[in-house]
Amino acid sequence: MFIKVVCPICSCFRLPPFGKFTVGTDYSFEYLIDAEKVMDDSGEMITFPENIFKSCFNRLGEAITSYCPMEKDHTTYCVYLILRDSRPDYQEIKTYAKIMNVNYIQAKNALILKRNLLASGNAYEIKELLNKLSSFQVHYEVEPAYPYNNIGSVQE
Repeated sequence: MFIKVVCPICSCFRLPPFGKFTVGTDYSFEYLIDAEKVMDDSGEMITFPENIFKSCFNRLGEAITSYCPMEKDHTTYCVYLILRDSRPDYQEIKTYAKIMNVNYIQAKNALILKRNLLASGNAYEIKELLNKLSSFQVHYEVEPAYPYNNIGSVQE
């Protein structure tokens, strides 16, 4: 039995690189030495090397595929720090300094707008930034709206 093997970035599985598979479907498999044979949706037996099999299937008696939506997301997201007042308070300056890796004075001088760009990037990069921001008591927003929760799944 194998424990759940997850993508190191978003804790989901990857679809196999070849064969025809459906997300969330159970597949039977046959163990070979350093490989597994899995019958795909079209009835073909596909042989996967052990490392690819483990990265694509949750093997707890049956092989089950899953899907990571962040993997296909090519959107560029922007994260903004929103000031409460016209001038930054201590918490906002501290947050900016930690996130941007600058000193207090540099952070204070940088926060001149009500809405300050912290970063822009793909879904994985923004997820990491949002995890850091969640530990601070500040207002921020993401554009376009960030559709993932803290484990990389799409929010409903």
